[in-house]
Amino acid sequence: MTRGAASEPPIAPDLIDRLRARFEGSSVQKFLRFQVADLALDRCSMTVEFRMDFNNGGGAIHGGILAALADTAVACALSTNFDGKMGFATSNLNIHFLRRAKSAVTAEARIIKKGNRVCVGQVEMHDAEGNLVATCTTDFILTTSKFEEREPG
Repeated sequence: MTRGAASEPPIAPDLIDRLRARFEGSSVQKFLRFQVADLALDRCSMTVEFRMDFNNGGGAIHGGILAALADTAVACALSTNFDGKMGFATSNLNIHFLRRAKSAVTAEARIIKKGNRVCVGQVEMHDAEGNLVATCTTDFILTTSKFEEREPG
């Protein structure tokens, strides 16, 4: 697990394991088999293997699977601010499919804006050969989580 830089507060050392355990309890996540590869404050790297269950009929991973991967990766990145708690919900997801994903895909998610009510995440997804297959931005509405008030800078 990656820890934040010296200026960033560290995330809990067991957070990646707790998120993995949470996935094991979800029937959707059991089907998708997304794997958290790395976790740091405001960041998550998540992978999915190509399986015939995901075939879009043309030999590539269905776009809905990639959208779910992006959404889940951003949720995990955002949860690093709240010790894994998911007190937020997706309100918007905009994805651009750039090429067919015919192999495993890695999603690199990061939080680019942390607001009082809305947070924004950005994702790049690459196939096993390193080709960019999709980009995505997501908006999350904070529901039960909130950021601590910061002193004006």
